[in-house]
Amino acid sequence: MRLDPQFAKYLIFAGSLAVLAAGLAREAFVINVGVDTVVQDLRQFNLDAENSVPAWWGSSMMLIASLLLYTLGAKAWRAGDILWRLWLVLALVFMALSIDEAASFHEGVIAPLRSAFGFGGVLFYAWVVPAFVCVLGLGLALLPLLKRLPPSLFWKFAAFGGLFVAGALGMEMVGGWLDYQGYRATAFYALSISIEEGFELLGVSLFIAALLDQFDPARAVVGDYARRQPGRHARVPRMASGAGQFPAISAD
Repeated sequence: MRLDPQFAKYLIFAGSLAVLAAGLAREAFVINVGVDTVVQDLRQFNLDAENSVPAWWGSSMMLIASLLLYTLGAKAWRAGDILWRLWLVLALVFMALSIDEAASFHEGVIAPLRSAFGFGGVLFYAWVVPAFVCVLGLGLALLPLLKRLPPSLFWKFAAFGGLFVAGALGMEMVGGWLDYQGYRATAFYALSISIEEGFELLGVSLFIAALLDQFDPARAVVGDYARRQPGRHARVPRMASGAGQFPAISAD
């Protein structure tokens, strides 16, 4: 079975758009109609709820990214490419994110951190503090490997990762401040959650699309399938002492 990267990208974006649209419709319904109906509060489509369609989709997206990264890493390792370390570390990170999205382990540290440090305001959802430390540490640790990527892919990863972090941590802090101030049951809080989930879904969808491009001979920017622009060669770093790029692959 051969993977069609472009069709897979359409499915990813369509799924994310459908989940976000359903979540926004649910918020509008609850605000304008209320919860005293036969469908109650439509919790299954709540963008801020666990055990919901948005949580399931987010976890699934992280898992897809992890599997794609693992595939790239395995091929790179067999080709003697030092970038196997980058792909496999990122695969583990996204696997952990997938598990956490489904099980919400991060929620368990909020109360202990509040109790220990008295966090409030934008840090009311206190899990963002260790999360920021982890993001910063991981980014610095992986930077040397990330800089080995072609510039176009490096900047895509930076932009899409930044968009995801802006939603997952930045907008989470906005939501935490609103909750701390007593605005949780307001349209402002619902809007902040919608923006947060929108940034997260868009960031992950774009990241997966960039990974899928590496399985498309017409779009790959690493390896033998790197796309060549008319009149000049594609920029493919040389391999030396087992380092460099590896041929993009197709899923057979």
